[in-house]
Amino acid sequence: MPYMKNVTLCICLLIFIASGCAATTHQEEYEMNTYFKVLDETDPVKIGVLEEGSQSEREAIDRFTAFYAVFSADRIKKGVKDLYAEDAYFRDVYKAVQGSDAIEEYFLKSAETVHECTFDIQDIAVHEGNYYFRWIMHLTTKRWRDEPIKAVGMSHVRFDKEGMVIFHQDYWDSSIIYEKVPIMGSVIRWIKRQF
Repeated sequence: MPYMKNVTLCICLLIFIASGCAATTHQEEYEMNTYFKVLDETDPVKIGVLEEGSQSEREAIDRFTAFYAVFSADRIKKGVKDLYAEDAYFRDVYKAVQGSDAIEEYFLKSAETVHECTFDIQDIAVHEGNYYFRWIMHLTTKRWRDEPIKAVGMSHVRFDKEGMVIFHQDYWDSSIIYEKVPIMGSVIRWIKRQF
């Protein structure tokens, strides 16, 4: 009987994955093409970089860390346009958007589900105009207030010469969120246990 349960679970998972892959192939390809295009267009070697150790660089880094210290609707409304350039590109594990208006809209939509969210930036690395912010996200959602989430992640950021973010790619394990969804969570936890 346990064998049948595992087989059924695997079949359901394969159907879920196959349907998701088929439905998003063109969108994912478009997003990846856009990602590589923007990566090339914002190449610090081509467009110039903030001088390392300069006042402008310190201010840009401080604006970024201050904005993400507390992720809330109020802070988003007050700070997005001061942090992101008008045509900035943002991409995370859920969505890719371009333009400060689209970024603000996406962030505000994301904040609707959040009870509390902070980013504790652990350290920053810089290489030829590429900034890597390693952080720990502390997240409590409105739906699961009694189950706080802690996730480790990194943001790859590029600033323009004025210190505005023109490129921002987040990397983190989003499966911790999916694990909270009843059926999907069971499947993800089962898969993790198998490894």
